[in-house]
Amino acid sequence: MRILLLTQWKPSRGGVVKHVENLIANSKHTFEIITYIPNINVRIIRPFFFLVFGVLRGIFKNFDIIHAHYTIPQGLLGVILKKIKRKPLILTLHGSDITELANSSLFRPLVRWIISNSDGIIAVSKYLKMQALELGVEETKFRVIYGGVSASRSKYMGIKNKGVVFVGSLVKQKGVDILIKSFEIVGKKHSDSKLIIIGDGSERKVLEKLARELRIDVVFHGYLDDFRDILNKSLVFVLPSRTEGFGLVLLEAMEARIPIIATDVGGIKEIVVNDENGLLVKKEDVNSLADAINKIIEDNDLKNRLIFGGRKTIKKFSWSRMADEVDVFYKEIAKRDY
Repeated sequence: MRILLLTQWKPSRGGVVKHVENLIANSKHTFEIITYIPNINVRIIRPFFFLVFGVLRGIFKNFDIIHAHYTIPQGLLGVILKKIKRKPLILTLHGSDITELANSSLFRPLVRWIISNSDGIIAVSKYLKMQALELGVEETKFRVIYGGVSASRSKYMGIKNKGVVFVGSLVKQKGVDILIKSFEIVGKKHSDSKLIIIGDGSERKVLEKLARELRIDVVFHGYLDDFRDILNKSLVFVLPSRTEGFGLVLLEAMEARIPIIATDVGGIKEIVVNDENGLLVKKEDVNSLADAINKIIEDNDLKNRLIFGGRKTIKKFSWSRMADEVDVFYKEIAKRDY
């Protein structure tokens, strides 16, 4: 079958792009992509042009299924093309399109309308499915299909430094401000430790200012295409999110054989079992997060146990498995009458 993907795409970066890239690489079907127009980055204008040019491009394409990744504007374009071309629409929910947009009084009705007009819905976690069901969508439309992790090409066996690493977007919901505040406490006990922040976003300047004010040892790398070497050589990975749809980067940290600490929110709890493959702490709890980091720095037995638990966990998640499950869903949707 020929699948029309409505999605963020290169040169954009992040979890959605990685997800779609691995779907294309592992699926048995053929794909075409409609994405944002390059170099248009103004917040309101960007989705407007995506919709206008997406409709103009989509009506001239031949495809069997529309697959939109994210509700707005991708899912909105998907509903428009569905009605014009009379083709089925699958929508994948990735996280903030439900945890943030659906909780906005401005966007909630539109998100509900898009989901209701989708023929099949993929949620990347059970948590996101439950959030979407609260909008009144029938459960029969849903499939929960987890993302995966790519196998490492090499394994680092050298000495770990005392790096504490975060990877992700520098936005409010990721809780990086809490990590920086907790690291002030960690630094008083372990002065040779270093905080490493990989990623970029709207909160970066605020976070850099906070780090300067607290006088902590922190490196802001910005976005990196490949951060595996940093993960391999660091001591602990932290994901201090206030909300999280799934937490794909946790699997990447487990694959890199690094113990993890995360908040007990959203889809994270579908990956992390406390004290088995990671440590879970309450969101926005600076002291508990600092205690957890100190515990891993100081306790080699704990660290090794969490790494071993992580290695067992990632066996359940793979991109090939994800693509196989999506392919099955494509076939099921294609058989329905429209």
